Amino acid sequence: MPIRLHKFGDAWGLPDGSPFCLKLEGFLREAAVPYEVVPFDFSRSFRKAPKGKLPFIEDEDGTVVGDSSLIIARLSRRHGIDLDGGLDPRQRANSHAFRRMLDEHLYWVAVFSRWMEDAGWKTVQKTFFSAMPALLRPVATTLARRQVAAALQAQGLGRHSREEIYAAGVKDVMALSAALGDDAFFFAADRPTLLDLWAYAFVAQIIVPPISSPLQDATRTLANLVAHCERLQTRLFGQG
Repeated sequence: MPIRLHKFGDAWGLPDGSPFCLKLEGFLREAAVPYEVVPFDFSRSFRKAPKGKLPFIEDEDGTVVGDSSLIIARLSRRHGIDLDGGLDPRQRANSHAFRRMLDEHLYWVAVFSRWMEDAGWKTVQKTFFSAMPALLRPVATTLARRQVAAALQAQGLGRHSREEIYAAGVKDVMALSAALGDDAFFFAADRPTLLDLWAYAFVAQIIVPPISSPLQDATRTLANLVAHCERLQTRLFGQG
């Protein structure tokens, strides 16, 4: 039985509207691990998720596993996959640091632009909540937005001003651009490493959705990151 991948689904021309779902599916494709997608269901998907969020998988042995990074680590062990096999210890350390920056910091800047900015929130409501029953939608969307605002406060980024939040995110993408340089893949590798999958997933979620922000504007000026995103999109999903 192939792995069953639980994710949100297509959004804005991307295979998924979540960077975590996108990086996991990108890994499955790059590593040639067979899988099938389980359609998202508002009434069931989150209840079944072991950590209360998507993505998660039902592994070949039936084990349900949550958290995209933990899933990738598990599948790498089980299938003998090491996408960072060509990297030396210093490069692996740099990759780890950048991936943690994307997961734990840049992600929250993008969340702010989607959920806290009124223009972004209108797009999120239309994209992610339109399939919800109309009677439930007003209460559900209001509660969801409040929960995200609380999460931003708890994480710390939500305590800053709008200008400070976006300035912090711009520094992240500029650092990522500098690390890539003129190479096709990070660390001048001849094929994508884990950092390439992470960078693609997070950059795509910034530059593709119709959600204008200072972060999107700045990232779109970084030609090497935009080209890298397009390169990975074509390689992984056959879309330019």
